[in-house]
Amino acid sequence: MSILIFIIISSCNNKRSLNFGEDINYFDDGFIEHFPKKIRYHNLYQAISQNISISHPYVWLKYYPDQTELDSIENSAKALSVAVYNSEDSCLVVIDKHLTAQNWIKYDKKIRKPRKVEIGELNCQEGKYPVPNFFKEWIFETNLTLTKLEGYKMYVLESEKGIFMIPEKLPNGVYTPKGWEHGYSKGVAINNETGAVIYWADIW
Repeated sequence: MSILIFIIISSCNNKRSLNFGEDINYFDDGFIEHFPKKIRYHNLYQAISQNISISHPYVWLKYYPDQTELDSIENSAKALSVAVYNSEDSCLVVIDKHLTAQNWIKYDKKIRKPRKVEIGELNCQEGKYPVPNFFKEWIFETNLTLTKLEGYKMYVLESEKGIFMIPEKLPNGVYTPKGWEHGYSKGVAINNETGAVIYWADIW
């Protein structure tokens, strides 16, 4: 029995190579180069989407590193980030901010001649980089914020406007912030209270 317990504990603590399977080939090389190469597969959530009907292509990873790794991730994020936001900020530029875990079935972003939709912009959003709306089950935390996160510092590592994937792989540009109809965002969100870390790479 003691040997079995040791194996279980060891398997929780040992890191293994991060693997998204063949689905990751949908994206260009380097799309998730800021993600960790190895990770403990304990309390882990990872998501990869190619769906342009509901939202847009993205890769998300949420997990709970030990304190030493958490500190290292945060120090690196601080050094490399182009912007830092609070997840509760009501003036964030949020991609697909209209989506919730309940309403996503009502939208179609694959239509090539969509009806123009105004989603409402605020002057305080000017000059900010986009961050994701983590509306999906298991990564979703609250309906009270645009990001669906609470208590996180969101470090944007890269973000640019424009077309960075063949158009057939991209949604139609509706429900996105003005000036950011297409683009990408990469970053890491850190919650020091819970110890959670979320890596994102979104393209739309």
